[in-house]
Amino acid sequence: MSRPFRRKPVLAVLAAAVVGTFAAGCASIPGSSRPQIISESIPASPPSVDGDPRYDPIVPRPGERPEDIVRDYLAVGGSLERKHARARAYLSESSARTWDDNDGAIVLEDSVYLDVRRDGAEVSMRAQQRGRLDADGTYLPNAAPYPYTFQLEKNPDGQWRIGNPPPGVFVRAATFEDVYRSYNVYFLDSTRRRVVPDVRWFAAPQDSLPSVLVSALERGPSESLRRAVRSDLEDAKLQSNVVRESDRVRVYLTGLADRSDPLPPGGFAQLVWTLNQFGVGGVEIYSDGQLLQSRASRRSLQRFSDWRAFDPDALSATAPGYFVRNGAVWTTANSPAPGPAGRGDYAARAVAVSINQRSMAVVGRGPGGRPTLFVGPARGTLRRVLTGASLTPPSWGADTDEVWTVLNGREVVLVPTGGEATPVVVPALDRIGAVRVLRLSRDGTRVALVAGPAGRERLHLGVVTRENGAARVDDLLELDVGEGPVSDVSWSTALDLVALVRGGQQDSGLYAMRIDGVTTGRLVSTSGLPGPPSAVAAAPALPLLTIAAGDVWRTLASNEPWTRVTRDASPGSAPAYPG
Repeated sequence: MSRPFRRKPVLAVLAAAVVGTFAAGCASIPGSSRPQIISESIPASPPSVDGDPRYDPIVPRPGERPEDIVRDYLAVGGSLERKHARARAYLSESSARTWDDNDGAIVLEDSVYLDVRRDGAEVSMRAQQRGRLDADGTYLPNAAPYPYTFQLEKNPDGQWRIGNPPPGVFVRAATFEDVYRSYNVYFLDSTRRRVVPDVRWFAAPQDSLPSVLVSALERGPSESLRRAVRSDLEDAKLQSNVVRESDRVRVYLTGLADRSDPLPPGGFAQLVWTLNQFGVGGVEIYSDGQLLQSRASRRSLQRFSDWRAFDPDALSATAPGYFVRNGAVWTTANSPAPGPAGRGDYAARAVAVSINQRSMAVVGRGPGGRPTLFVGPARGTLRRVLTGASLTPPSWGADTDEVWTVLNGREVVLVPTGGEATPVVVPALDRIGAVRVLRLSRDGTRVALVAGPAGRERLHLGVVTRENGAARVDDLLELDVGEGPVSDVSWSTALDLVALVRGGQQDSGLYAMRIDGVTTGRLVSTSGLPGPPSAVAAAPALPLLTIAAGDVWRTLASNEPWTRVTRDASPGSAPAYPG
């Protein structure tokens, strides 16, 4: 089921960092204005003892009006100390005891309007929801009206208090990331050879976060990834809190005793990648008190370096970029690719190379000059696989034996290197319109699509699921990168995209964004380019590539100048990195 995932970024910001490949983007709830719960000023009050000075002025005061009680209750939802003690102070005695503050958070934006009724016993709220944080830490963007009617009652001292708080807390969008931090919980791709990041937002104290993240692994992936990823920790339960020491953490699990292999390599990788976010020197994993040794590393202390092979962005730091010149495939070393493709045998229009750089796919000219997909060994002869009225640039995922493209804008297909084209089911394809660009993430779990009527193309994100040998793309949602149409997109990391967005008078901009639903994307500076960019290629820890005035250009960071890759009179086009 698709969900709305709309943003309204301010695209006038200049010289920003590419998320992931460059410096991390600014962390804030996306939006063009900061929410304000109530415009009235808050009178100063004596500081509280909850340990969070940001909220010290907001405490219940004698004689507060019902609307002020609700207003302050909404304002202190971001204070987590002592089980949301500040928010509980605005509840009646009975509701304070029964309120479930662990049921996630409702993120509100803009102004909140309050209407007092029944002499103060009822306060009707009209607000705009920005999103919701589920109890498992999953953020779900959902811009929608959020009405709620608070029932108020007087406590024995005659002070108004809320009697019916909804489960969870209210958090203002302006302060969401002051309260919550994002972490990746790692699961496995369909081959169990790579980890896949599943973004969660938590507000737990730093010393308890390792236990919180292992518990999230235990509970499984978020709803959108549930059918797309695997886990080697499905039977595992956290037996006691994760113990953190100066040079390692110790994880105590139970529930693995009945397995022939207590913990496969994927389970070790999931735990090590997840806990490595805390900068630990190593991870020791125990099953019912017994220290486990990995078959893969042959060690009891698991270090991150032992599990780098599970990298979802597994791409050599020396991998070249590729582009097309006069129908031939070239590399960013400014030389033709070896083999027939580099000689121009396929009249190439677009190229893709597998992550291990052993296979190549080219969209070129086939019978009758029609677009044709050629697939085969990167240095050898490519076989003709598919011909149509149009084909999108090919894209490889984590499975290096399989390349994807879109035939005639409407049929998503995958092509095994040694087989025939197989259709990929995309239930929402009719809704989003003709597909112009399709890019698989390098872990093969997500897909970015540029689709829609000419001049109004939008950027969409989907999840790749596989069952009984068939692939499909589910949970398509739109990523809002502004009002301009989208021309191209590329994955920089497993969670980051760079999109080419056209502005007014045919101008274009490169927009870097994280797909977590929260972090605001940014424009990448195009200062120094001889003209507007017309294509984009990104990869982890490698220069961003674009085409401007017929030349290939690259930059390592937004504050560094663009440099020309090609030095030839012949124009270059269709840049691509492996994947």
